[in-house]
Amino acid sequence: MAIASVLKADGRAGIRLYASPETPDDPKDVRALALGGGVSTFHELKWRVAMTAISGMPDHIIPVTRIFEQFEAIFPDRVELSARTRWDLPVIGTIDVYRNSSAIYSFAPADAVIGEAHAFFDNVGVVPTGTYGLAERCPLLVLRSPRR
Repeated sequence: MAIASVLKADGRAGIRLYASPETPDDPKDVRALALGGGVSTFHELKWRVAMTAISGMPDHIIPVTRIFEQFEAIFPDRVELSARTRWDLPVIGTIDVYRNSSAIYSFAPADAVIGEAHAFFDNVGVVPTGTYGLAERCPLLVLRSPRR
């Protein structure tokens, strides 16, 4: 980790994690949750869909185009999604940016990230960050006192 090389011996760093659950969500469950009103924002839904698509991917990485494909498979009718969630179609349409993206995301479980970080830092932990939708999957990774 490059952070270890620049952090002072008594320093700390905080990094927002987008951590997938240990057991991946089933796409059918994500669909039912969203259509049943259990997802607060479209962006929360986007991360939930992404985390269903990560299952079985090596190193927990996923091309963003795969997230788009997964979204299309789970929610083929955007008008229905809009009607059931009351999200505007242009908001839902922000997923289209992913269609031809060359970006790659990573959604490793928090325990996997913590394990990797222990190779470089003496003290590693996660801190909850709030009560918003999906907050449990977006903790702050805190790194302290890199080993020298």
